[in-house]
Amino acid sequence: MRRPRARLVLGIAIPLLVIVVLLAAWAIDASSANGKVPRNVTLAGRDVSKFAEDDLAATVADIAEEYAKTQVTVRTDERSYKVAATDLGLRLDEEATVRGALDIDRDRSTVARPLAWAASFLDERAAPLTFTIDDTTLESGLAELGGDEDATEPSVVATTDGFGVVSGASGRRISPDGVAKQLLERAESGEKPIIVDAHVEETAPTVSDEEAQALADSLNAGTKAGLTVTAGDQTASLPATTVRAWVSSEIHDGAIAATIDAEAAVADVQAALPDQTEAKDASFTIENGAVKLIPSTDGTKCCAADTPQRLLAAIDGGTGTVEIGLEVDEADFSTEDAQKLGVKEPVGTTTDWKGVAQVKSFTTYHACCAARVTNIHKMADIVRGTLVLPGEQFSINAVVGERTTAKGFVVAGAIADGEHVDEVGGGVSQFATTMFNAAFFAGLPIDTYQAHSERFDRYPFGREATMGWPNPDLAWTNNTPYGILVWTSYTDTSITVTLYSTQYAYGEQTGQTTGRSGSCTTVNTTRTIHYEDGRTGTDSFYARYRDAGHTSC
Repeated sequence: MRRPRARLVLGIAIPLLVIVVLLAAWAIDASSANGKVPRNVTLAGRDVSKFAEDDLAATVADIAEEYAKTQVTVRTDERSYKVAATDLGLRLDEEATVRGALDIDRDRSTVARPLAWAASFLDERAAPLTFTIDDTTLESGLAELGGDEDATEPSVVATTDGFGVVSGASGRRISPDGVAKQLLERAESGEKPIIVDAHVEETAPTVSDEEAQALADSLNAGTKAGLTVTAGDQTASLPATTVRAWVSSEIHDGAIAATIDAEAAVADVQAALPDQTEAKDASFTIENGAVKLIPSTDGTKCCAADTPQRLLAAIDGGTGTVEIGLEVDEADFSTEDAQKLGVKEPVGTTTDWKGVAQVKSFTTYHACCAARVTNIHKMADIVRGTLVLPGEQFSINAVVGERTTAKGFVVAGAIADGEHVDEVGGGVSQFATTMFNAAFFAGLPIDTYQAHSERFDRYPFGREATMGWPNPDLAWTNNTPYGILVWTSYTDTSITVTLYSTQYAYGEQTGQTTGRSGSCTTVNTTRTIHYEDGRTGTDSFYARYRDAGHTSC
């Protein structure tokens, strides 16, 4: 009786022992493979068994790059197209694919996992590839393949007889419907190249021709009598043809609506309502030797920023009238701008010329009433009031321009190539010389000048300048932090230039040497510049005068 019982015990114990041994082996093996791909696993045909996560990720990245370049054939009823998978938005989800390979058996039940482990010694297992599709890239990629033609929306246009309609037209495209699903299925199954089927569909305009015609009819009625526009105390009537030329249509939020050419509309309204208040810049004048600031004044101008919207609302509403606002037209150069410039006093120093003290200005003298005096006075009138900002250059030729009879200049004596000639604007070198000396004693850098070729007693020896068009010119730079106001005055026998600013520097003649060059006398004049902060500097000026009876050296 004992033997059958023993056999029963052995019959139960041996299988249990085998199971225990297998479970122990599975547990030990699973523990040693923790964080690695199980044995006998492939991914896209590559053996990734026992790969650590970093190695697996590198392999998956290579596979992703390959799939990005995989050729996809898109078949339609019309033809087939070939394109790279990445251009249709197909992408290997690398993170999900790595996780899928590492967890290939972990989704099984506790009972099934040891059995799957045992089977792994015999059977190769393929880990899944996980893909995603970017729908936007898919649609744009299909559009590029098939040369999609957008539907043409109907539009409302102005004609000579009013508003008419340009009919809309259907478009076409390769439909993305179903393509994404096919791409994912083919890619996940490992198909290379990938082939998907698609169909070409017609796309309709957003709005109908009838809706466009309804808008055209409404606009025709609203503009039939033109538009009366009021701005401030001015009113103008604009004809229908003008108003209609501003208006067209647009599709907005799925509906057709009128739109306006804002630039053209405002330009037409401004032309019809031109007489607004003009802005005036601040300026300076001199009264009784003192600087007077003339404040700026703002003006008004057409039109306020919302003018296009007001015009369109009147057209849409068919009111026939509209009131628009005006804008403040600010002066370009305000009172505050002028006040900051420090234009308050004559600048320079006191010197002497012809026995007359030149107190922070310079005066030269001439005989009365000659034609050249007319030109000197005309140039003085043009230059008077010129404001030279810090860092700017003052040039007589730039301010005055070419001397012409239309500007009031007359024929008078001049020097050309060493010869005395008559020309329009002759004699203005005296103005240039006066300006030269005013800048000289104000300590300003004189950039461009040319002395006369012969000596004139009415000009300081070696310290003078001639003029011509377009050259020679006289130019100096305002190197001060203040504005400089150029002010001129004259009598029948004199011309004076005074520079108004804040005293920054002054110049004085501290040396002069002469020499000979052929039939000419050369003159070098040294100027010392004294700055208000105590600094000094020097520069020099050159002149060359030919001897009497000679036209050159």
